[in-house]
Amino acid sequence: MNKKLYSIHFLFLLLILLGMNTSLYSQDSRIEHGDKYFHRFSYDKAAKLYEAVKDKTPHVYRNLAKSYLMLGKRDKAEATYKQLMDTGKYQPQDVYDYAKVLLMNKKYDLASDWMQKYYKLNPKDSRARKFMEDPDYYKELIKPDENVKLSDLSINSPYQDFSAVYYNGNQVVFASSRGKNLSIRHTWNGNNQPYLDLYIADLKSDNTLSNVRKFNEKVNKKYHDAPATFNAKGDYMVVTRNVYGKDKLEDNKLMLYESSFDGEYWTDPEPIKGLNSLDYSSGHATLTPDGQHMYFASDRPGGYGGVDIYKSDRLADGSWGPAQNVGPEINTEGNEMFPFYDSQGNYLFFSSDGLPGLGGLDLFVSKVHRSGGFTPPVNLGAPINGNVDDFGFVYKENGSGFISSNRIGGKGDDDIYSFTNLNNFKDKVKDCYLTGIIKDKETGEVLPFAQVYLLDDSGKEIGKYETKSDGKYEFPIDCNGKYKLAVVREGYVDAQADVDASLVESAEVVKDFQLETPQQQAIAQMCELKFDPIYYDLDKYYIRYKDKVKLDKIIDWMNKYPQMVLEVASHTDSRASHKYNMILSKNRTRSVVNYLVNHGIAKDRLVPKWYGETRLVNGCSDGVKCSEEEHQLNRRTEFKIVNCDKKEKEKEKENEKN
Repeated sequence: MNKKLYSIHFLFLLLILLGMNTSLYSQDSRIEHGDKYFHRFSYDKAAKLYEAVKDKTPHVYRNLAKSYLMLGKRDKAEATYKQLMDTGKYQPQDVYDYAKVLLMNKKYDLASDWMQKYYKLNPKDSRARKFMEDPDYYKELIKPDENVKLSDLSINSPYQDFSAVYYNGNQVVFASSRGKNLSIRHTWNGNNQPYLDLYIADLKSDNTLSNVRKFNEKVNKKYHDAPATFNAKGDYMVVTRNVYGKDKLEDNKLMLYESSFDGEYWTDPEPIKGLNSLDYSSGHATLTPDGQHMYFASDRPGGYGGVDIYKSDRLADGSWGPAQNVGPEINTEGNEMFPFYDSQGNYLFFSSDGLPGLGGLDLFVSKVHRSGGFTPPVNLGAPINGNVDDFGFVYKENGSGFISSNRIGGKGDDDIYSFTNLNNFKDKVKDCYLTGIIKDKETGEVLPFAQVYLLDDSGKEIGKYETKSDGKYEFPIDCNGKYKLAVVREGYVDAQADVDASLVESAEVVKDFQLETPQQQAIAQMCELKFDPIYYDLDKYYIRYKDKVKLDKIIDWMNKYPQMVLEVASHTDSRASHKYNMILSKNRTRSVVNYLVNHGIAKDRLVPKWYGETRLVNGCSDGVKCSEEEHQLNRRTEFKIVNCDKKEKEKEKENEKN
């Protein structure tokens, strides 16, 4: 919501801004006429009428604050938003916009307070959630990178100059409203400046520009014809323009046009089929060097916010494929635009007012992953970003390039700035990252203060992270690397894991840990134990010698795990009566219990049970002819660890889910 953002550089943002308040107020002619001027982009006239309204409604305060922003009067915008807040009749978006204005005016702590209020009003908003992850993020961003040298260029005019792009190796093409014809019919109502044209300048060895002249008259027409992007050969161009022809819609829609160079002339730009519409705008394209892929910005339906970044791929017949939203890794409920793709580093640079920044549009960078996803965006920080709008980024691998900004101290509205030595962001961009959550295995609660160690394949420590209240850890890693993880947490047993990032297709490699306390681990180990049954001779309940060996092993395990409670359950075959067999099985259980107790096992750790012939393991019931071996299988005592029943049921439920 500032002069550049909602004016010439992306006209469809105005439509988003205005779409929130389209009703006209007939009860006051000043409001009615103010609304008309506001919707025609005449913010100076709208502001004067709104100022004259005595009893201002929230609607008036809102439009007046936005008008001040369009006019670059950020202090007045802040004061007016404050008045809107004081009415108590504000909308959640008003709170967010107020916080952004406070950021632009460098009132970081107050902006933080209002962003927390916005989070309470709209906790599902990704912008609010990202802010709450690190409310003090700005403290690092405002520290300038001392290596980066940023310079305002002598070629800048008192008008708008922005979005420089490289052309033919030693030249730069940029957008400018420096046209000489200032008649009313050749100025845009939003800022009373001439419409945009493309200009070309020579690129000097010190990364400055000289010898500015018009780019090409076949491209530069009556209305907006900029910015542009080129393939590496310089024979194909995509330019952002107003709609031309019989369906022209003045000032309120932008489209992507394409033009080719035949070695001598550029063809008349034609709208790109399939990517444009009279119902929404598309623009700010960046081509890959081979001209086969294009990123661009659009406010088309189905996006995540006001303006999103999309991608389109060139088809075999030379046409462009459907627009693909690049997804929530990049796009927010706010506005993402001015993409620039750097093929050497596989980076996507873009501007956003929806990610944590310093106010207005900030420049961000993300790496395009091999699977098509994106790494988490990184704010380029100061001095690249300031408290107003920073956009129109281009970059070379030597660390030099250009940005556009309407920061204080420039020569005009928007200026082009040269920069050198921008390299530190590479260390911050996480190409691939290893992440996970540390939890208590039994309770499922996340564990803060866990020490997570990242080791290379040889076992050398290369990273360390302490989990916070969310229990999460994260390391940037090589997408094809092999690693070891070690987790240490007081009160828990250490855990380890091997990770092979090359086996994972996404940029995010996930390895969660469920830690156990020593007691939990002991119980888990205990519950893995299985005890063989013991068997009896026909009509006997004494313990055979070879089965005493089995009982002695059980005694050893019960001594090792003093928390173990054991069920002792005895059975008979089907011969003899049911009543007799019930007594016989009871005697068998008594024999085992007495043996265990006589060897030091507490009686309260034993749960005696007997079932007679009711639980046969085969079909040898009354009247069925069976061999002695088959009957023998039923004359038994079985053992089960009672305090593992709950865990067994949980495992069964988990298996059913899987």
